[in-house]
Amino acid sequence: MTSASSTEKPRVVATIGVGAKPVGVAVDVHDQVFVTNSGADTLSVINSATNTVNATLNVGVRPESVATDPQFGVYVANGGNFTVSALDKFHTIVATIVVEGPPGPPPPDMLRVAVDHLMGRAYVANRALHRVSIISISSNPPVLFPDFTEVEGPLEVVIDPVSHRVFVTQPDHNEISVIDTTTQQVINSIPVGLHPTGIAIDPQKQRVYVANSGFKTVSVIDMTTLGVAEIDVGPSPTGVAVDSHGAVYLTHPDGLVRVIDPASASVIATIPVGSQPQGLAFEPHSNRVYVANRGDGTVSAIDLAGG
Repeated sequence: MTSASSTEKPRVVATIGVGAKPVGVAVDVHDQVFVTNSGADTLSVINSATNTVNATLNVGVRPESVATDPQFGVYVANGGNFTVSALDKFHTIVATIVVEGPPGPPPPDMLRVAVDHLMGRAYVANRALHRVSIISISSNPPVLFPDFTEVEGPLEVVIDPVSHRVFVTQPDHNEISVIDTTTQQVINSIPVGLHPTGIAIDPQKQRVYVANSGFKTVSVIDMTTLGVAEIDVGPSPTGVAVDSHGAVYLTHPDGLVRVIDPASASVIATIPVGSQPQGLAFEPHSNRVYVANRGDGTVSAIDLAGG
């Protein structure tokens, strides 16, 4: 298995119709790709072996993010009604967890979720209430902890599987907060670029990649030193994912995915996808990156070896 390089030509090998306004993507260990359709209040389940939709599931209002756990199931953050839908391995909703929000219809980009399997927890970034909440996913049914961490305007959230620290983007403050999950306190605030949105971790290289959607850069954070470097990538990077070899994939509103080689810290490939691509995820068994195209209701499957 190889990542994109100067000699390979990663390309779209399938365009899969899902629901209206797909935005979030996650994969599991069973060759399944989960896509939140924020305009349809549904979750699409794609078989990565066949690139076909196996199921369309009703979840909460305006699902914006999805995370999977190999043991405890699938978790969908519904930004339209501030809930998390917990699904078991048979895709049955076993709990709807209310994480609270202000009165009135919320604007987009309110709720995100990430899972820490070894700790048996899901972390929910609630932009409206300026907090990161915790769900015990090892409980049956899953339950919300009463404690939470105060973070100003959190959006995307990821977890380092080694240290179990939580990294949260704060688009309105141009920084990243780092949460110590032992104390549930913010232990570092790291300045990055303008309006950081997407975030992904390379645990092997101990790097965090942050898409600065207000400019044309990606911030690269060294998790050991917390030093920050910048890479020019093109206008308004939104979502970010990392493959098993450390190559970095970015969505841009111009309908392109750009690929960064971490060794040269430069863009080595540009891949046309669908309209207004947002979330994306790397699926290791098929060696593909799946991209949610919000503008046309599709998912682009990019084969990293060119198909």
